[in-house]
Amino acid sequence: MGVRRKALTAFALMGILATGACGGGGSATGGGVKDAGGAVTLDWEMWAGSEDEKAQLEHLAGMVTQKYPDIKIALRTAPFNDYFTKLQTEFAAGKQPCVVSMQSLRLGAYADVLQPLDGKADTQGFAPAALNTLKMGGKQLALPYDLASMLLYYNKDAFTKAGLAEPRSGWTVADFEQAAKKLTTGGKAGFGMSFADLHSLSLMLSYNGAQPVTPDVKLQFDSPAMVEALTWYAGLGRSKAGLVPASSSDLGWGETQFVNGNAMMAVDGSWNIGSTTKDAKFAVGFAPLPAGSAGSKTYVAASGFGVAKGCPYQEQAIKAVSVLTGDDAQAYLAGQGRSFPSRTARQADYEEFLVKNDPKNAEAVRGAIASLKEGLTGGVPLFTTKNWDSVGKLMAQDLIQVYTGAQAPKDALAAIQQQGARGQ
Repeated sequence: MGVRRKALTAFALMGILATGACGGGGSATGGGVKDAGGAVTLDWEMWAGSEDEKAQLEHLAGMVTQKYPDIKIALRTAPFNDYFTKLQTEFAAGKQPCVVSMQSLRLGAYADVLQPLDGKADTQGFAPAALNTLKMGGKQLALPYDLASMLLYYNKDAFTKAGLAEPRSGWTVADFEQAAKKLTTGGKAGFGMSFADLHSLSLMLSYNGAQPVTPDVKLQFDSPAMVEALTWYAGLGRSKAGLVPASSSDLGWGETQFVNGNAMMAVDGSWNIGSTTKDAKFAVGFAPLPAGSAGSKTYVAASGFGVAKGCPYQEQAIKAVSVLTGDDAQAYLAGQGRSFPSRTARQADYEEFLVKNDPKNAEAVRGAIASLKEGLTGGVPLFTTKNWDSVGKLMAQDLIQVYTGAQAPKDALAAIQQQGARGQ
């Protein structure tokens, strides 16, 4: 999920943002314009990967104008991998949109340039976990439209063939290890490893509660808990029960190898429930992450919409965000299968969409949603530092060395901590 910076590092650019884009007020270049009749046109920036996605977003923009005829939305899109680089450049130039689409993992880099919505927008009806992922420093910086957790995806056919009980709620780390070893046979591995943040760090969190970032959003990769957790995780690769990524560029390694049938289990996000059940040539099962010393844990993430502090039309932008994340908008998105809704009243709609579109896998889908909801109950938001994209690159470079046995876990984490702390 990480975005690779090509020009400015995140921490260098944030220095520009802090002086050039913070504070209230704004200008005509701040993402909005008012015509002679008093109607306001707001720029809205969002990622989109297809024409269908753009059409969905245009539909949402139309919903804003339908409710507020004096507010029009000018949609600007970019592919996800380019979106945050583009957004940072726009903020630095004072040309940021009024309505800012935000992913929770990137919130730390934008906390200073987003307008707190507390007391200005209605937050009733949202799942608490969704709101918490887009809150920082006690301030609600964006309203969520989706919600996700990490799940254990597993090959039901492989478990049956091996005579193993399938993963379920309450399944432990010891159960997971035993299954991974027994499923490693015939050139196939029991588990597909990863160094992508949510994928690898969630399993480490569930193992012993290890977290790479402190509550006040400072890196702590070199903590004893992180060393212990990484030592365990890397051991899966050294024992051959875990399939090690081929290179540091293979961020989607574990889930890809799972779908291809080369790994019998993987940790993946709930956003891939529908695509995986359709693409896999075997029966797919889902379960909460295996429980470690403190029970099953997962990081949760969300995406949503905020308002730039530099937007000259704050009231109209907040109204637009309220519509974009409102009940009608989430009903529409759930009916399109866009994502698991952040509003609890619409979550069943998304489940029914998946079942309707893949009826032969209805049981698996319902099990996945149940596991997703269980994960959200005790889910932990992964708040990240301003330079998290750079940290993600360090993780890829160093963790693969640990997985192959070329570097000790403690040394790798110390290197990530030392280099990453320079720009947090």
